[in-house]
Formats: sequence, structure tokens, C-alpha cells
Amino acid sequence: MNAPASAFIVSFLAMVLIAASYFFKRKSSYLLSQAMGIVCLILSYFFTGEYFAMLGLSVALVRTVVFFLYEKEGKRAPVFLAFVFSALTVAVYEAVNLWTCRRVKPLDILCLVSLVLYSFIFRMRDLKKVRFAVLIPTSLAIIYNIGNHTVPFVIISYVFELGANVASILKYHAYKQKNKTQSV
Repeated sequence: MNAPASAFIVSFLAMVLIAASYFFKRKSSYLLSQAMGIVCLILSYFFTGEYFAMLGLSVALVRTVVFFLYEKEGKRAPVFLAFVFSALTVAVYEAVNLWTCRRVKPLDILCLVSLVLYSFIFRMRDLKKVRFAVLIPTSLAIIYNIGNHTVPFVIISYVFELGANVASILKYHAYKQKNKTQSV
């Protein structure tokens, strides 16, 4: 199987897992589904040769698992961990782009900012706030992938994820709020 086909398959699985995560009612289930989707995204970027995104998502996977463990204990992850994972993401960017590849693409900044934002968003305990806040880094990831001419399905999967998040906001927050107002 060639690299684009492999990227397509694991991107599809990532899309399903990450889109499904927005419809969980418990933050721990949300984070677990996100982590499984991130594993698939890491593989997708490996197959397409986007090593910064791949390694940046490896840091994101560790971050998500750590935050999941805190959430399972009913605790909020300490803010210093968001800074640690952000610093690790920046270090990966420097190691891959500046030292190894000796190239800097301006678009990589979008991916970098997106991954840093997730470090702070995922430590939030309120899933409603998470759903709204994730709109920003997901949009940045779409722009990053379009600009890098990533395999079209990767782009489609991020757009699908954004749509699933919007649908979950409508289902759990907009319509729910509207029904509460009408009941009063």
C-alpha cells in the first residue's frame, strides 16, 4: 500500500474518533477518544512526510494522556503542565525545522500555535468551554493543511471535525439553552 493510501485510511479513522469525541458527555471519554485519534493523525503525517506535525502531535498525545489521567481522578491538570507541553512543542519545532530539516515554513507557525492552544484548552474541566475553545486551533489546523497541500482527506477530516464540534455545540449548548428558555 502506498503512502497516500495509508495516510487516507488512518486519517479516516482519526476523523471518526475525533468527531465522535465531541459527542461524549464526560471529559475523560472525550480525551480518550481524542488520544486515539491523535495516534492515527501521527501515522497519517508520518506517511505524508510532515515530520513537524507528526512529532508535534506526539507531544500532543502525551499531553492528552496526562490530562486524561488527571481528569479520571476528577482533578484539573496544573497550569505548569500546559506550559511544559507548550515548551516541548516549540522544542520539537526547533529540532525538526531548524536543526534537522534546516527549513522554516511560515505555515508551520499555524500548526505550532494550534498545538500550544490545545495544551491550555485540554486542561479545562468544563466540556462546554472546551468545545467552544477548540474551534480556534481546529480552524488553524485546516489552514495549515490546506497551505501545505496535505493529502485532501486530511483536510477533509479536519473540516469534518470542525463540523462535528459545531454540531455538538448546537446539540448540547445552543438547542439545550433554547429549550430551557422556552420551558420557563
